Amino acid sequence: MFVEHKQLKNLTVAADKIAHLHAASSSVQLAFAGRAPQLCRAYLFQIVGGQKTLVVVAFYLMEDQSSIFFVPKSGETPLVDVEKIYEEGYSFVESMGFVLTETDFHLLSADKKQSYWKALPIFQPPKKTVIAAQPVADTAAANNPALEKEFQEHCSRSLESLGRFLASM
Repeated sequence: MFVEHKQLKNLTVAADKIAHLHAASSSVQLAFAGRAPQLCRAYLFQIVGGQKTLVVVAFYLMEDQSSIFFVPKSGETPLVDVEKIYEEGYSFVESMGFVLTETDFHLLSADKKQSYWKALPIFQPPKKTVIAAQPVADTAAANNPALEKEFQEHCSRSLESLGRFLASM
């Protein structure tokens, strides 16, 4: 299961830390919470560091010129389990209507990897200020403080896990 990482707005990870980059072959119209419906591009990749890997799903919103990132609920993954999580990410992206294709990123030379990675819109900082719409309160969470607390704890764990992972690189 993948969850949105709300604090992450763009990636500043070195290209040599990226493995198995898949990109959508075309754009799809999507509507994310707090955003107007718009054409999006999708990316699926792994950030490798030490004995752990973080699988990331990224959507680039073309009208807003900004990115939304999703990470596994469990955070970073041991190398032995990454294939299963990557397949889940692949299914997640394709369930939204995208067709992912292998970019052969892992086969490029170091220089070509760097230029390819830096040219991707998910690597760039947001170009526009996005004013999010006021979210509609989720009645299940609003009526259940325990559920809201569990969700906040999960978000906090995911953020800490991502922070530790990125700091270890």
